[in-house]
Amino acid sequence: MKKFLKIIKWLIITIFTIIILSILYLRFSRFSDKMIYQMNGTDYAEFKSELNYEEFYFDVDNDVKLHGVLFKPDSIASIGTIFHYSGKGMHLNSSMQESYKPLLNKGFQIFCFERRGFGKSNGQATNTLSLKNDALLIFDKIVAMENVSEKPVIIWGQSLGGTFATMTANQRQEKVSGLILEGTFGSFPDIGKVYANALNLENFKWIVPLIMNNDFPAKEEIKKLKIPTVIIHSKTDKQVPYELGQQIFEASNKSNTDFWNIDSKHIMGIYDYEDKYVGEFIKIVEK
Repeated sequence: MKKFLKIIKWLIITIFTIIILSILYLRFSRFSDKMIYQMNGTDYAEFKSELNYEEFYFDVDNDVKLHGVLFKPDSIASIGTIFHYSGKGMHLNSSMQESYKPLLNKGFQIFCFERRGFGKSNGQATNTLSLKNDALLIFDKIVAMENVSEKPVIIWGQSLGGTFATMTANQRQEKVSGLILEGTFGSFPDIGKVYANALNLENFKWIVPLIMNNDFPAKEEIKKLKIPTVIIHSKTDKQVPYELGQQIFEASNKSNTDFWNIDSKHIMGIYDYEDKYVGEFIKIVEK
């Protein structure tokens, strides 16, 4: 009996050790980063658009060039620049361009770039810290341009892009006139728990914060913002639950932050509420 108990004891210790080592490996190998950012089938050979635009390529690392586009109004002078951080699967050669038209028609120019390994950008999106540095480097280059620096700059973040947007707004607050978020979440562990539920892994939600790095803690960064901020979230969002948008608002500085709940599909607000949506950008410019 003693021998049996000893075997059980060592078996438990072995299993516990394997679990701990597995968690440490997943955490420090940044395995979750690969899951979050990497997508297949998003590259394309040639950028095409009927809009007025200027293309850019940014050297951000050894042999890594990131592709970006500045869309410009056709016949009216620019009233400001929107720096757009798009959702996970939205590249520049997609229907995303349609969402820009109402803003371009009001005089905004809009810049967006494609992260590593996405669209026409090369490299690999395997480390959140590299992507964070890329975002800040490109933002600094764009806002330093003469046709950008002279007018207000608004950061617009949707879904996954909202975490980048909040980080940039916090890190570069002195260069930003306002922030608009739609359908985003407060941290990677928060959205990780949602997908754990979707996969019927509710009993394992506790492990999510242990294996996912939280390099974009939007709920913490939004507390530091003093610029006008609008958080938009659909009550019927099936990809990023409404509660996650509410959590960001609850963490924010209420003196400069508004929350707008809509009834739309995930990050489709500009299509369903065009006039009011565009009006939020105009209000920031006019302040």
